[in-house]
Amino acid sequence: MSTFEHAGIKRGFNSLTALLVAPLGLSFELRRRLIGTERAYLELSERAARWPGVRGERMRSALHRRLGTHIGEAVVLKFGCVLARPPLNVGRMTVLGHYAKVQHASIGADCMVGDHVLVFDGRRQHNIDRLDVPINAQGNNVTRVHIGDDCLIGGHATILSDVGDHCVVGAGSVVIEPVPDYKIVAGNPARVIGDRRERSAR
Repeated sequence: MSTFEHAGIKRGFNSLTALLVAPLGLSFELRRRLIGTERAYLELSERAARWPGVRGERMRSALHRRLGTHIGEAVVLKFGCVLARPPLNVGRMTVLGHYAKVQHASIGADCMVGDHVLVFDGRRQHNIDRLDVPINAQGNNVTRVHIGDDCLIGGHATILSDVGDHCVVGAGSVVIEPVPDYKIVAGNPARVIGDRRERSAR
């Protein structure tokens, strides 16, 4: 099969998936008026997370594009992946693993985000300073977390702060401070244990 034929099949498949999710886009417009944009978005994202197989991966990307999220070319959203809170951005060729959950965040291109990774709205999502008011009545501080290009985020990691370009975050790590470009971090809380530039120089 030629490259031209392959590209044509890919365009046709993308058009088909866009057509399949179109009714959900319409239902989103109705639901957001009833329960608000954020809740309506999460509701559809959780529903779409259960679509199986390659078709499910393509349909998830198509749905999120339809809902206004920037999803780059060839992004893969694995089974169980939930994009929870718009606005969101996922760069081209990035893979979000099984059961990953991403809130109000921007993820760059060419990233590999492992299974069960959590990307939350910053390290202080909930105000806890007052003792005379329940925590759930104190409001929150939503911070948009940025993950740069060409990053590897190991499975079960929790990201609460920015991660620079070309970084590696070890499996199970909890990132609470910004990670500079090229750094390798691990642990809870995550600490720098290496630099990719030094490894490539060996």
